[in-house]
Amino acid sequence: MAYSSAGGYGEPAWGPARPPVQQPYPPSLGPQPSGALAIVAFIASLVAFFFGWVPFLGLALGAIGLLLSIIAVRTPVLRGLSIAGIVLSTIAGLTSLVTTGLFLLALLGSSGPAPSQEAAASHSPEDFVEIDPRTLAGIAKDPDAHAGETLILYGYVTQFDADTGPCTMRVSVSADKHSSWLEYEHNSLAFSGDGDSQCPELQNIVADDQVKLTVVLQGGESYNSLGGYTTVPKFEVVDAEIL
Repeated sequence: MAYSSAGGYGEPAWGPARPPVQQPYPPSLGPQPSGALAIVAFIASLVAFFFGWVPFLGLALGAIGLLLSIIAVRTPVLRGLSIAGIVLSTIAGLTSLVTTGLFLLALLGSSGPAPSQEAAASHSPEDFVEIDPRTLAGIAKDPDAHAGETLILYGYVTQFDADTGPCTMRVSVSADKHSSWLEYEHNSLAFSGDGDSQCPELQNIVADDQVKLTVVLQGGESYNSLGGYTTVPKFEVVDAEIL
């Protein structure tokens, strides 16, 4: 009890007891979004960008990077990184789509029949004609301009060995038959069959033979000789006769 000069002892100076004040609990923050997915998506898209020129592989990596980036961009964390991933993976996918298409076109083109084989099969014996020396000189001058022509030529086999292979030979050709091999003036390459191993038309021919050839001109062929690169007519042999 506190003493008061006015009236003696009165009410306590500190008054009645107050209840304790309760502090409010902090709000629950919950799980925070992570930027790990955005980082993974960007790395995948970057790898896809560098391999976008590779057929099939760049297409697959681009699809993975694009999918991860689209998922990651929905979160507010590192959204810019996710957008960059979308751009990179899209470029990679489009690039690989082009290279994959070109690869498939090249593959389909190489698996088809060889143009020379189709040309030989499409001609009858009456289509093959003998020519004069001036016409043959024009062919030797610009073989590509005469590609597809069907001819009957005479020649001397200058090389037909392991270096040329069993289905390709070097032949000096002329428009006429000659008594001496020196008179066959135009160097050329001739092949038959698949050009590799199946060539029955050339089975009995060896080097130094004089031959009569029924051929389809395929254009020019360049190869390295002692004097440098030279371009000569290249013929597909449809029929060969030893003279």
